[in-house]
Amino acid sequence: MFTITKMAMIRTILFKVLVLLTMAHAAVSLQAVAQQATLHAWQRSVAGAGAYLAATIVTSPMDVVKTRAQAPGKASRNSVVVALEMLRNEGVASFFSGLTPALFMVPAAMVQYTLIDPLRARFPLYIAAMIAGALDITIKCPFDRLKTQMQNDRSGRSMSTLFADTLKDAGVSGLWAGYTVTLVRDLPYLVIKWLVFAQVQALLNAGPLAVMFPIPPEARNLVAGAVAGGVAATAVTPVDVIKTRLQIASAATGGSRGSSIAVARSIIAEDGVAGLFSGLGPRLARIPFYTSITLATFEGIKDSFLRGQIPSAAVGVAAAALVGKREL
Repeated sequence: MFTITKMAMIRTILFKVLVLLTMAHAAVSLQAVAQQATLHAWQRSVAGAGAYLAATIVTSPMDVVKTRAQAPGKASRNSVVVALEMLRNEGVASFFSGLTPALFMVPAAMVQYTLIDPLRARFPLYIAAMIAGALDITIKCPFDRLKTQMQNDRSGRSMSTLFADTLKDAGVSGLWAGYTVTLVRDLPYLVIKWLVFAQVQALLNAGPLAVMFPIPPEARNLVAGAVAGGVAATAVTPVDVIKTRLQIASAATGGSRGSSIAVARSIIAEDGVAGLFSGLGPRLARIPFYTSITLATFEGIKDSFLRGQIPSAAVGVAAAALVGKREL
């Protein structure tokens, strides 16, 4: 009798959770439709660019340490040791190596954040994230490769030098070294990120959690972004390690590189399964922080446009003037 009662209670709880998640999904969809009706594409582009720039600059040191920790021969080394070595041997500036090509990825981020709201108003969120994410990844891949190489390069070569060396050694296709594994890593990451963010955001905006934890909207976006980033980052870390090894190996061998499976086997042979999670510490230190800043800033700028705190007309005129100057 006790067992039957307990099972009935569990079924009731699961049913309530399912209803809560369904309501949260519906609330997110309605919010996306409402924003789509009142925000222009250029406004979402500005929000996406601002969000990407803010998060990229703030979290650059953690990204560099993560890349160094994932490089061949460093899987067993503590990220703190890597960071102290960098500080002692290369100075503070080394923590911002690769920032230039990272900033060149702004257009890719703008594409993703401009399209995500219109797409999620028409398709399920995971399909919207896949479409916007695939375009983002394709545009940013060459710059992501250059960023990874600069972060792991001790000679201090500039982005233009690395770009020229890549074209000389491997041709145009060399700029997309690691594209497949980047796609395999980033598409699941983006889908998980957007799904978790939407659900956590909705749960914090309405329902029992909103009553238990009454926090401002900006803080809710930060919390939802951090949770989404942490879950997504952990899930795709092995693919991120393989991608980093492929891009570093491509630069070291003049464009020649092995397959993703061969790299994975090599990592496991050298460092065990734990090697596939090298750099997870700084990755978890960076990605939840990065995602929370990105998504909270994106939502914050959009809300400012919706409330009229950012003068849309003034920004629109400035953008039009800039386009006019370029055409002249």
